[in-house]
Amino acid sequence: MWQVAILVNLALAVGLGFGYVAWGHRLATLDSEVKTVQAQVEQLTREREACFAGARSGEQLWEGRGIVRAVYPRVLIVTHEEIPGLFPARTTGFRLADSANGGRAHAGDPIRFWLKGTGYDNNMLVRMEAW
Repeated sequence: MWQVAILVNLALAVGLGFGYVAWGHRLATLDSEVKTVQAQVEQLTREREACFAGARSGEQLWEGRGIVRAVYPRVLIVTHEEIPGLFPARTTGFRLADSANGGRAHAGDPIRFWLKGTGYDNNMLVRMEAW
């Protein structure tokens, strides 16, 4: 009789082990799917905001904050925080749109700014304000 009890306990332990492994694999798959969908939602949100601001289809609008390092006629050099979905925290030169009015900025000014474009290498600073 004790042999039957051991066999039943062993079968139960093996079954629970396989179930736990299968559940862990499914959880990892679901976590990956959730992160993918969250990235898509963030991208669609930026595209919607860009459309409200007058952008063309496919363009996105990103918001960032940083410190102006240098001002050139059509370029603003900014050391900025991470811009989710676009850049890590770093110093970047941004092309200025005509509406951005880069002449108001001076080296050392903290600013809040908006970039419009389709991605990493195709964006333009379209608006800025004191931070």
